[in-house]
Amino acid sequence: MTALEEAAHPHRIHVAPVTTTTDLEAVYAIRDEVFHREQQLTRFVRDDPDDRFSLNVLAAVDGVPVGTGRVTLFGDEAQIAWVAVRKPYRQLGVGRAIMVFLIDWSRQQGARYVTLNAQTHALEFYRKLGFVPVGRRFFMAHIEHQMMVLTLTNQDETENGVA
Repeated sequence: MTALEEAAHPHRIHVAPVTTTTDLEAVYAIRDEVFHREQQLTRFVRDDPDDRFSLNVLAAVDGVPVGTGRVTLFGDEAQIAWVAVRKPYRQLGVGRAIMVFLIDWSRQQGARYVTLNAQTHALEFYRKLGFVPVGRRFFMAHIEHQMMVLTLTNQDETENGVA
């Protein structure tokens, strides 16, 4: 990283798969803070049955756990959910780092599409990552959402003229 890049991004963001129960507890704590206490969306942030066969990630800023997200594979589709960043750490690039990690992992697993249900206040964030809205908006609890999809282009297919 150059000195200019270091000055532009003074915080070190690290995103990694959850591999320990301690990390999973940090994921649940972030989900609780954002989705339950802050947004009153749901109090059921633990023991989601999809967690058992999904990739959960934990994002840290300067070693402090501050964000999370999850991706679940269904055939050639990856579904991203539970993306959350603690309020004091928003606007630092944490959410983007989580999404880039989940999208890249999905591509490596052979997914052709990534879907998610975006809260409408975050539509522009997801659009900048290449997601497009699909269908009508809907309410989950009291928060308006929009299904979005990102079509992944496999580098091999593009080079061979298949895509």
